[in-house]
Amino acid sequence: MKYIFVVGLPRTGTKLARNVLQNAQHIHCRISPEIWFFGDLFRSGLRRVTRKCGNMSNDRNVRKLVEYMYSGKFQHTYWKLLTKGDLGIDRKVLESEILQSDRSEKAIYVALMKILAKADVARAEEKELIIGDKTPGNLYYVPTLVEWFPDAKVIHTFRDPRAIMASEWKRLVYEGHQGWLSKIGNSFRSVLVVMYITVTWLYAVKLHHTYSKCYPENYYLSKYEDLVEKPDVSVKKLCNFIGIEADEEMLSPAKLGSSFAKRSGEGFDKAAINRWQEHLKPWIRVWLSFWSGRYLKEFGYRL
Repeated sequence: MKYIFVVGLPRTGTKLARNVLQNAQHIHCRISPEIWFFGDLFRSGLRRVTRKCGNMSNDRNVRKLVEYMYSGKFQHTYWKLLTKGDLGIDRKVLESEILQSDRSEKAIYVALMKILAKADVARAEEKELIIGDKTPGNLYYVPTLVEWFPDAKVIHTFRDPRAIMASEWKRLVYEGHQGWLSKIGNSFRSVLVVMYITVTWLYAVKLHHTYSKCYPENYYLSKYEDLVEKPDVSVKKLCNFIGIEADEEMLSPAKLGSSFAKRSGEGFDKAAINRWQEHLKPWIRVWLSFWSGRYLKEFGYRL
């Protein structure tokens, strides 16, 4: 069994990369939507909940953990879909899957990824199975992923920080955020969002340099702009890295909506590459050019 982990900052195309891979016809690739097992820089993940539940060798603690999973308290994509019933995972089946494992943190994580693919395995035993997780925050836990899954492939989705900034600024500031940011004035909220994107993007660059040197066989940088502008070339490179066969269906993923325009159908939205130029405020452009100019050039982005 192969493992693929799609990681990266918000708005960098993690979902697009997942959709491309899941369109592969010669294998069964099922990448879970944001299990959020480890968390990210600022928020904890399911692993912390697992530890709070106590020693997993005790069946009662396992049941307590599964009860939490179905409680609706964990607000991330996988768990929202799970509690709604959209994933089609029966509570008793998931509980049994964990109870039959060695109940380590790794085993619990594997169980959550594997259970989504079980139906496909039953229907097509001859095809190779690839499972994984699309959690952006796993970007900060690649060393753990490689330690747990030595042959895993980690795809780091990467994008022009100005495009990320325009999208996140509109979502968190202009449209208003329903979380703690909503209680802060727009001016202060704008500054926080700009600082957050700047720091995390620069840190993502640093992590890229580290991972590409430490894990050359496991780590791959996928630029959003390359995937959208030259999908045929980019998909072939991605498939070569993973070790699978590329096919035409992978060039027709579901067309995703953005913060600025809703899309439907299949394919790649090339207009999304430069859409930020119409929406990004001048002072934010200057700020990003000052702090990120060196790396913008390194990754082929125009100042």
